[in-house]
Amino acid sequence: MAKYSGGVTEPDALQETRELAMLTHRAAALAGADLTKAAQPMGITPSMARVLLLLDEPMPMRRIAERLLVDASYVTGVADELEARGVAERTAGPDRRVKLLAPTPAGVEIRARLVGAVTSESTAMRALDAAERAQLRSLLTKLVDGA
Repeated sequence: MAKYSGGVTEPDALQETRELAMLTHRAAALAGADLTKAAQPMGITPSMARVLLLLDEPMPMRRIAERLLVDASYVTGVADELEARGVAERTAGPDRRVKLLAPTPAGVEIRARLVGAVTSESTAMRALDAAERAQLRSLLTKLVDGA
């Protein structure tokens, strides 16, 4: 029978893996629900909110895709929605082949409201104190950097 870090046996490791996967999934679902709750009063979708929150300055659409871990075509669709709402616009970058997505004045205002709403709706911000959030951030960073 295989032994894992800390002398954990295979059946115990399987149970622990399941529990960690379930808790990680539930935490991600809570974060998604928090974002939905924050975005809804502003009349934008969670996808639009995720992109808008990145736009503290004009950003290449490819970089947006990299930051969100999505395909560039997904960002194109969300950019279309943001433009239709009048909260973002595509502009040419220094290299004319690169398209930037930038917030419009209306987008800057919605983004500012969204930042406050996301923070106030955050389960992590409400449930954990500053030291616990720092510890969680450190552990999650270690987990994803080790992947």
